[in-house]
Amino acid sequence: MKNTRARGMEKLEVAEIKVVLRSLDESIEESESVELINWEPSYDLYIVDETIFISIELPGVELKDITINVGQNYMIVSGVKRPLIVRQPGYRNVVFHNLEISYGRFFRRIDFPLPVEAKDGDYKLERGVLTIKFPVLKEHIIPIEEA
Repeated sequence: MKNTRARGMEKLEVAEIKVVLRSLDESIEESESVELINWEPSYDLYIVDETIFISIELPGVELKDITINVGQNYMIVSGVKRPLIVRQPGYRNVVFHNLEISYGRFFRRIDFPLPVEAKDGDYKLERGVLTIKFPVLKEHIIPIEEA
């Protein structure tokens, strides 16, 4: 997996997924102003030791069409799922008889049960499932001494 990260910047490039570290207000404003949301992907969230794992169902979605906005306590996954029939060269006269699969813009906000180290996330899209993992933020305990 290609894993290029620019520390201290707002944007990270991991594989071909666009990952943006920003505030929640900025993320929601951008998603609302872009286009209508057509569907919301399902996800599982679980913790193993000190790592939070999120598995998101995104069958038929390409890496280049996924954007992840991540903060310390949440993440927003958005993007677009393009219809397969449009990708086929030479198909001109297509008549649909049944359309149940969701296509178009998707959006999902996921709140974390614990704060995470957002800049240390790792991402993988395999068999239509996007798996993301973040290390849990280590608490910084400052000892207080009596004078």
